[in-house]
Amino acid sequence: MPLMHISGVSREPLDSFSGFWSEWALASPVTVVLMFLLGSYLFGLYRLNSRAGASDAAPVSGGRIVLTLLGFAALTFSLVGPADALAEDQFFLHMIQHLLLTLVAAPLMLAASPIAAYLWSLPADLRYTVAGSLARRGRTGRIMRKLTFPRAAITVYILTMYVWHLPAMYEAAIHNESLHYLEHLMFFGAAVLFWWPIAGPAPVRSQLSYPQRLLYLMLALTPSAALGAGLTLVGTTLYPHYEATPMHWGVGAKEDQSIGGLIMWVPGNFILVGAATVLFFKWYESESSGSRFKRRVKAGP
Repeated sequence: MPLMHISGVSREPLDSFSGFWSEWALASPVTVVLMFLLGSYLFGLYRLNSRAGASDAAPVSGGRIVLTLLGFAALTFSLVGPADALAEDQFFLHMIQHLLLTLVAAPLMLAASPIAAYLWSLPADLRYTVAGSLARRGRTGRIMRKLTFPRAAITVYILTMYVWHLPAMYEAAIHNESLHYLEHLMFFGAAVLFWWPIAGPAPVRSQLSYPQRLLYLMLALTPSAALGAGLTLVGTTLYPHYEATPMHWGVGAKEDQSIGGLIMWVPGNFILVGAATVLFFKWYESESSGSRFKRRVKAGP
């Protein structure tokens, strides 16, 4: 007997992962937004790179383009892919969705620094106005510096993560589509703020040194691990919604919650540790480059 999906669509429990890859939620307003954002980026990228030789604008490198496209791929899979289509059925898939939003898509997009391409997608007059507002003394630039101040950014990120996993908030969001959209928007927005002091893309460059960035990342590890561990080890089902959804792959509500918490706990923190490792090697490289420069200066001509 098929079980009724919360959206009202009858769904049989899946027993193999082949069926998972066929589940997409493309008929969604999110798809339109993603297509618009990607189209604007590609249009701006074309204009920027085609005029780079005849203007002061620098062309966007192939590496940055790849990072942007990977970021869009993560957003697409998270927001309209199988992880989204089945998130109402399985808690652990919802956690994968959140992980992709906060720890994959957000840092990839910031590392790609796509703002220049988006500026070039605008008409000239509007582009100059927006660029002026984003400048250091512009209104938007001042607001962004306040929002991406490390203490504020990490506080917003941790609070957003914890508040939306409170049982009352979580259950409300999963039963209300508009609130669910807001939840995902806040997760992604908070993640962008969190990663900004680490990636430091234009127009607000990070003022943190590499040791400070490492410390900043380490400060985020404990709250994230604590939330994942709590969901894994609590021993009771915190989200009753999943007690009445299809048991895909035979995973019950309690086991589902434990798997979801484990995904937050281990792979989630593994990504943070991986980012810290990259920062450590960048720090080492910058120190080595500085030492070589000082030796050349002392050696003289």
